[in-house]
Amino acid sequence: MTVLAFKVFYDGILFSGFTNGPGSIEYYLRRAINHFVKTYSLSKASRTDPGVSAIGNVISIRCIDKCDLNPGMINSRLPNGLRVWAWAHANEDFRARSAKSRTYVYIMPWLYEDVDLMNKVASLFIGTHDLANFQVKERGVPTVVTIYEIKIYRDGPYVVFIISGKGFRNKMIRKIVNSIRMVGLGTLSPEELEELISSKVKRPVPPAPPYGLLLLNVNYGDKEPNWHVHWDGVSYVINYLSGRLYNSLSSSHIILKILHEFMDINKLFSHI
Repeated sequence: MTVLAFKVFYDGILFSGFTNGPGSIEYYLRRAINHFVKTYSLSKASRTDPGVSAIGNVISIRCIDKCDLNPGMINSRLPNGLRVWAWAHANEDFRARSAKSRTYVYIMPWLYEDVDLMNKVASLFIGTHDLANFQVKERGVPTVVTIYEIKIYRDGPYVVFIISGKGFRNKMIRKIVNSIRMVGLGTLSPEELEELISSKVKRPVPPAPPYGLLLLNVNYGDKEPNWHVHWDGVSYVINYLSGRLYNSLSSSHIILKILHEFMDINKLFSHI
């Protein structure tokens, strides 16, 4: 048996989410893989919504027999805005879905929100909570989530959220972001937010728009694969982001700052 893992970049505005439907990220990845491998199973770290982008989403491919597949082969069959940029031979029990944590970035225009207050109330989410008010209700889907860190800062005319945790559900990041922003705007009090987090009141929170959200990284702890960088893929990602100012990532200069931190040659291996 062969298990391969790949790190995936995509511009979410170009695709209909990370599902297997026509026009989706998974659809194009499977179409590319099918050209080289006929029998396999695929696992993905995060099933992102339409409009949501990623630098470090992860897929794993499980083949019963030997599987000769590398990023260059996959990328040769992918459309613009979608590329694989790192890969690894993983252990047989590795599945992309079984992550220890995921780190997301959300970028939105600054509308004079109180960023200091937003950071203060963001601490209410840290730890393990039942966040039923912050997800789309789906039968049988757990509502308990662990959040390790939330950082919020202003960068010129934008506000940047960085959120890390385990067990995020459908639209949960966007609902968390919007609730914190509402406090910063004064339309939701810190006490009301605390009641929503503790489920003292049952009230669904509307999500922020998808286009500001980016999946930055997925971490597997002691099961992290031994990643190998595909430099042509990295070059594509950097050139793509450098050459286009577009709505899906809100502000390319902020993303490039984050991208530089995560893909600098001297730091890349420590981050992936």
